[in-house]
Amino acid sequence: MFQIGLFEKAYADQYIENGYSYAVPQVNDVTFLNGLSEPVHRWFRLTPSYSPELVRFLVKYLDCSKNTLICDPFLGKGTTAIELKRLGLPIVGVELNPLLKMVSDYALTWEVDRGDFAGYCLSVEKEISELIESHKNDSLEEVLDRQALSVPVIHNVFRWWRKPILKDLLLAKKVVLRVQNEEYKKLLWIALCSSSLDCANIHRNHPTITFDDDHARKINVSADFKENVDHILKDLERLPSKNWGKAKVLLGDSTKLASVVHNKIDRVITSPPYPNRFSYIHQTRPQLFFMEVFENAAQSADVDLAAIGGTWGKATSIIYDGIVEPYPHLAEILDSVIEELRPKSNLMCNYAVKYFNMLDSHIQQLLKIVNPGFRGAYVVGNSRLSGVEIVTEVVSAKIFEAHGFNVDNLLVFRKRGGRRSLYETAVCISLP
Repeated sequence: MFQIGLFEKAYADQYIENGYSYAVPQVNDVTFLNGLSEPVHRWFRLTPSYSPELVRFLVKYLDCSKNTLICDPFLGKGTTAIELKRLGLPIVGVELNPLLKMVSDYALTWEVDRGDFAGYCLSVEKEISELIESHKNDSLEEVLDRQALSVPVIHNVFRWWRKPILKDLLLAKKVVLRVQNEEYKKLLWIALCSSSLDCANIHRNHPTITFDDDHARKINVSADFKENVDHILKDLERLPSKNWGKAKVLLGDSTKLASVVHNKIDRVITSPPYPNRFSYIHQTRPQLFFMEVFENAAQSADVDLAAIGGTWGKATSIIYDGIVEPYPHLAEILDSVIEELRPKSNLMCNYAVKYFNMLDSHIQQLLKIVNPGFRGAYVVGNSRLSGVEIVTEVVSAKIFEAHGFNVDNLLVFRKRGGRRSLYETAVCISLP
């Protein structure tokens, strides 16, 4: 349970000093864990995502309806789009990571004939099982040659997947990718994409994944794939059969939002990356390569470079030296952060400044596509960089105000990080 009194004593003075009102709503679990037990949301796991329950709360808080076009410019695995389609509300989502864009888009494939699809899944599962069984005594190298397959081009591939497991995954992928029905293929693709990480040598931590080199887990690719397919089949049966909202998922850069979204929007429900130096590409990197979305490492580095808060490879190297300056209109807003952080770590200061510069670029783009009466909620998390507290919600609120938005409220949903004062907060904004 969130301790309201502890929050007020330890943290709320910063809100009051900057003139912001705040509240601590009683929302249960706002993390990805909540979604693991809900239909459709459980098809793909992404630990930095928020919960469908939080989406439902914000839909009511922002007074969303069938007459308001809602946008999620940082769509991730599609939590907002899935929930709004289920609620019968219109949604346009934008995602920079091409694998997550595909996951979000494919997870909205609900219009299939459920009986026919269930029968088709049985035939696919049987084909995969028989193909794996026929090669059980063959080495990975023999299967690659005989089936004209290739290993993912990710670095250190056999640390990600043990050879016998990778062999079975590649055989399963061969079956799925030659499915002719495009709607069925999308759903089976999601099941396989999830299996590719379920069967990897990893620990799924929050918010990162780490290698699990010495695990003793028994991994059965056929069984794992079947379980993921069963979730999809059961959830399709649980969905209402009509009155779904219209959903559109776009691949694009939120700092160039107006060039991606061509409709005027009325609401935003979203959660951009936090300034915490955790790579959102890293979460999906093995799947990006296994599912053949990426062909080389440079592609993942480029996506992380373009992401707000990107911190992997090239995204770090370009800010390692020199001074990243805030945009002129952000200089006063970021002055105290820079003054405290620069002497402790020039790299971390450059990272923080780049993060807020990119957030500012997004907000400038947002202004170009909003209707009068616009309202939005940006769920952000504060962080510590080199021991310096970055109060993301306050800095973000000031940037919104600098562009003419009203900051109506700060809604604090949960405390993160044990004893540390880390919170997730919705910056609630509006325009006249």
